[in-house]
Amino acid sequence: MRILPLFLLIALSAPAVTHPQPKLAWSLGGLSSPESVVYDAQRDRLYVSNLATRGEGRTPGDGFISMVSRQGDMLELTWATGMDDPKGLAVANNRLYVADTAELIEVHLDTGKVLNRYRPEDGKSGGFNDCTADPHGNVYVYSSRLGTVHRLHAGRFEPWVKIDTSQTGGINGLRAEADRLVLGGWSLTDANGDKRPGHLNTLRFRDHAQGRIGSEPVAHCDGIEPDGLGGYTVTDWLTGDVKHVSAAGETSPIMTLVRGTADHEYLIESGMLFIPSMLEDKVEAYYWRPTLPE
Repeated sequence: MRILPLFLLIALSAPAVTHPQPKLAWSLGGLSSPESVVYDAQRDRLYVSNLATRGEGRTPGDGFISMVSRQGDMLELTWATGMDDPKGLAVANNRLYVADTAELIEVHLDTGKVLNRYRPEDGKSGGFNDCTADPHGNVYVYSSRLGTVHRLHAGRFEPWVKIDTSQTGGINGLRAEADRLVLGGWSLTDANGDKRPGHLNTLRFRDHAQGRIGSEPVAHCDGIEPDGLGGYTVTDWLTGDVKHVSAAGETSPIMTLVRGTADHEYLIESGMLFIPSMLEDKVEAYYWRPTLPE
């Protein structure tokens, strides 16, 4: 008879984490392909990026940012304009940073005016999707064309770290922390040549070492938000799944929405999830808090 190691027996017998069912707080329609939501704590309001027209026949330059109250009221639909396909958002330095496909855009938070536009050194489209800011106000955005994280630091926008995508797969979501960058993989080709959902990868600021949170695939990672307990909430655009990933990399379901569930925001203090639904032109807010495993 084969005797399993004790740690494996514990892992196999440990019950899966069951989280409370999120409770819908509000739903706001009337948006136009919303991709990302971010919270401005100083002004107590949300910003939502809208791609507007998409795909074949899209209208260049019709993307915009909406301003929404935390209670779900539309404050200004087209608050900031002049963008192509605005996606990931970050608030820092009294600015809103927007990852448009071609460039990183800097917007004044009081006026909604575009202040600066940043492209890679060769002037071509960056192929950007998400952006994030660390506690020091440095802004990071990943160029899928160049396979490189770019950083905006003290007014200088430049390539920062080349990513080994053979280990991470294609990168979508980003989340900057105090000492590292978390990079959400979209998919990864395994040793058999099969494509699997992506992982939560890490990039250490100190020495640029790449790592991974846990060992199992997580999702086609879009939004990545800290849960206040060392873990994360993660959205899967393709499946509509909203998942929880513990600090150890253990994945458990929160809820399943619809395809197009995109880059969300989570407010730890109030336990509020704000989730854009790109294909349904709406943002929904849910009350939810994680459950710690016993």
